[in-house]
Amino acid sequence: MTDRSKISAFFIVILFLLVAVGVAFYLYESRNANPVSGLKPRIEMSISKITHITDSTMDMSLKLLVDNPLPVGVDIKNFRYLVKMNGVKIIESEYADSLKLKSRDTTMVMLPTKIDVKKLVTVSKKSASAGEDSADYSFEAALNLKKPFLGKDTLHIDQDKRLPLIRLPKVEMQDFDIEKFRLSNSEISIKLKLINPNAFSVEFRNPSYVFDLGKQKGLAKGSVKGVTKVKAKSSQVFEIPVEVGMGKALKTTGVLIFKGKSLPFKMYFKCKLVSDNDMMKNSDMSLIMEGELKDLQKNIK
Repeated sequence: MTDRSKISAFFIVILFLLVAVGVAFYLYESRNANPVSGLKPRIEMSISKITHITDSTMDMSLKLLVDNPLPVGVDIKNFRYLVKMNGVKIIESEYADSLKLKSRDTTMVMLPTKIDVKKLVTVSKKSASAGEDSADYSFEAALNLKKPFLGKDTLHIDQDKRLPLIRLPKVEMQDFDIEKFRLSNSEISIKLKLINPNAFSVEFRNPSYVFDLGKQKGLAKGSVKGVTKVKAKSSQVFEIPVEVGMGKALKTTGVLIFKGKSLPFKMYFKCKLVSDNDMMKNSDMSLIMEGELKDLQKNIK
């Protein structure tokens, strides 16, 4: 064997040994690697129920399923979370209670949240104008651990999901029969426009109201037993018969003569919202409608 052949054989042996050492090291690391290093809890978010709607805020419950695939339990001190709808942040809050995730188990958590109605309506209108009945929701959470896990004090988890678009029913004051009131008629009527922008029907049940006119507080108040069903993506005018005591009527008539339709009004309206959709079952609605009587003419079509 020539010197050149000996050198080539030597390098081949060295290369073979390096490859063998590399393979052995890889197998050793694979067998002794931490079996949970690539695992962490997973979440599944859904909208549970809208509980209360006002002019400015909406109270809603989120249902969170947390799956822990780890062979050990995880103790969570608290966690912060946020929800985006079509890229716009609509919820940012904190779950202050402790939470224990059992090993290889699923835990359900109900998150009561409060949403700014104006922000929600802005996002919803934009999606609805594009003909969409659903939206892209993004959920992000930072879980603060009681004890460090794999060298970490906080676990970050997230989820993206397509869910129904949240659109809120509305109530607008449509008309107030001023002429009859001027005739000192103690029986007048208030017309309300019930608007349902959703892809499912909504029932407005057992409405109650308090109506202020000018400085006359509680000019009319009462409740109506019954149900008004508004079909999907439609509206319906609801008429409330109002009885006004003669004393209050006489006090207000004089003001009406001088101020007429420039007289300010305020109406407090409450009802229950019921639908076949789980998101809006037996939800409370509390609204305040206010303006001047002349504004009502703009709502009449």
